[in-house]
Amino acid sequence: MAEVKVATLNLFNRMGQWGLRAPLVIDQLEELLPDVIGLQEVDMVLDQGIWISKQVNIRLPGQPHYRIKHAVNPDQRASFHGIATMSRIGFESHEILDLMTFERIAQRMEFRCGGKPFYLVNTHLHFPPESQQERVDQLNYLLAWLDRDARKLPAVILGDFNAYAAPPEPAVLLMKARYRSAHEAVHGREPEKTWTTPVNTYDLSAHGTLDYIFVSKEWRIKDAGLAFDKPAPHDANVYPSDHLGLYAVLELDA
Repeated sequence: MAEVKVATLNLFNRMGQWGLRAPLVIDQLEELLPDVIGLQEVDMVLDQGIWISKQVNIRLPGQPHYRIKHAVNPDQRASFHGIATMSRIGFESHEILDLMTFERIAQRMEFRCGGKPFYLVNTHLHFPPESQQERVDQLNYLLAWLDRDARKLPAVILGDFNAYAAPPEPAVLLMKARYRSAHEAVHGREPEKTWTTPVNTYDLSAHGTLDYIFVSKEWRIKDAGLAFDKPAPHDANVYPSDHLGLYAVLELDA
């Protein structure tokens, strides 16, 4: 068997005292060391993704380094913000899908686990909470894109879905009809919340789980849980982001 560790984190771009949060992101990324991580709300003006990859690579002498691929939101300034996927394992392709509404996008990258190809999809769906149908429409568009690939590769679909797990929104039910949530498969339930932390003082929407790692049937889920969930030692109100991250350790037949 071969395995891969994947993760997801919404970075909250430069908001919420990024200068204080940035060292926590690097420390906890070094501790977790996922093979692949999907990032959302990456600030392109700060070159946030490149900075993160360089900082953690400095701490990995003699080990595989991270490379990063970005995708920017359409219909906005290209220098504003987008999503990105960082990887310590080689990738064989990178495609970007415009979800066609509300400047939302998805990345699909092809990797190998034990010599067998698989796709990892990173996305960030529409907000605010009441936009349930808009998120379903975006997911249907994304899933149709994946279905057009005749190879039907094992898949990991992760990111900030902006859809509450409890009670499960239509977008969550749509995904769970086709895929398994890694955290739920391991723990029997979704986390109590992945959003928000004390970093976010701007949005008064209800706390809850908005972030997921969904996997196709070919994967064995060995472990899964929260990540980027430790506050600063000197200040319990400072977290790496306004979101908590997730990770999963997945196994695939070679």
